[in-house]
Amino acid sequence: MTIAEQLALEAKELNFEELPSEVNDQAKRSLLDSLAIAFGGYLSEPSRIIQSVIRELNGPAESTIFGTGLKTSCLYATLANGTMVHYFDYMDAGFLTKEATVIMGHHGELIAPILAVGERQHSGGEEIITTIVLAYELSNKLFDSLGGRTHGILSKRGWTTETVGPPCIMALLAGRLLGLDTEQMANALGIAGCFNLEPGILFTPRMTKNLRTPYGAYGGILAAFLAQKGFTGPLDVFEGPRGIAQVVAGGEMDLEKLRQPRKDWTILYTWIKNFAADGNMQGLLEATVNLVKEHDIKADDVAEIRVKTLSHIYRREANSPERQVPNNKYTADHSCRYVTAIAIMDRAVGPEQFSDEKLRDPQVRQLINKIVVEPDPELDGFHSPGIVEITTNKEKRYSCRVVHPKGHPMNPMTDADVEAKFTNLAGKFMPEHQMRRIIDTVHNLEKVDDIGELLNLLVIPAGSRSVKT
Repeated sequence: MTIAEQLALEAKELNFEELPSEVNDQAKRSLLDSLAIAFGGYLSEPSRIIQSVIRELNGPAESTIFGTGLKTSCLYATLANGTMVHYFDYMDAGFLTKEATVIMGHHGELIAPILAVGERQHSGGEEIITTIVLAYELSNKLFDSLGGRTHGILSKRGWTTETVGPPCIMALLAGRLLGLDTEQMANALGIAGCFNLEPGILFTPRMTKNLRTPYGAYGGILAAFLAQKGFTGPLDVFEGPRGIAQVVAGGEMDLEKLRQPRKDWTILYTWIKNFAADGNMQGLLEATVNLVKEHDIKADDVAEIRVKTLSHIYRREANSPERQVPNNKYTADHSCRYVTAIAIMDRAVGPEQFSDEKLRDPQVRQLINKIVVEPDPELDGFHSPGIVEITTNKEKRYSCRVVHPKGHPMNPMTDADVEAKFTNLAGKFMPEHQMRRIIDTVHNLEKVDDIGELLNLLVIPAGSRSVKT
């Protein structure tokens, strides 16, 4: 078999009954987390623009846009909902093991397109859970073959890390939900793998950044529709002459990792973020919030802040003036200085901390000028560590070191933690009883006959709806 055929067989044959209870539970946590962060990006400008375009295009009423209740095609819903999920960089991260330090990707971004296709197909809860698990397992395998996300083969060669994953994996997931056979699913993967290549310029802090995964997933779904009608693609899309391994990955892709059977349930090692910022900064943010809360430090009390971080994060910020003093959300959530300053000011780092008002706040700028960022080679053995030292005007010095921040596989979020994240983000738009119904439905998803039941619960009451149309 070609690799595409082998992956298609793996995607087709997994059954809900094979999932251990802890895997089932983790899939539900990932689902609730994705819905939470979608509401975080619900009012964003990219979300409003995409919804405006969708209304003009007037697609078939088969899938729901989160919050609005607008029905459109599953392809358009993938773009709209996926953009909401990505906007605040609140997405989860996949790892291969509990102790791993290399991110495999933000696999939770595939949940929005899974729901879009699942709603079109009236898929039941068991099938949605199984498909979510496959999204993580197949994505981890594929990203592992490419050396991981941040410093992997694709990044080194100038591609975004989403160049291969979302289109190829979503072709398989959509194929499964559409009821394709393994040959059709392999063809869908072959079609998707030939298109949707993303140059690294997409990391530029512009709105296009939000579509990196949604646009690739759109392509994967479209490929599945084509394959369903008999359209064919190159089955050796990975290993063939001038295929992905040779052309996109420069011959460095470890194809054997794609051929190996699954050895573990890697979804269990998913990192659910506690702060709406770059994943490499979660430790320094937790350290900062711990200090200001424990010692009741106010912004006016601060004389100096020293932040010790990973060597590559230090280099990234040192070589990027716009991240040292950011002027937009896209640079702010990847700026050590900004997120540290706003964490001291607000004792939180969520969507509210990236408003234009916050970005222009003179007090935030004053705090940024008091921050010194340093590399610490001893931290490089961890994924998102941080050491923060705050010196007050009274010459008191407080320090905190965090190497496994909340949400890390070594310090995972509980159901209650994820529920709190959901109610914090969705609570701006809907009453408590509605949020409780959503949470209960997610926790009992295997009992849901049609995933549309969950999507209908996500519609924001008319009096609370604030998206401009």
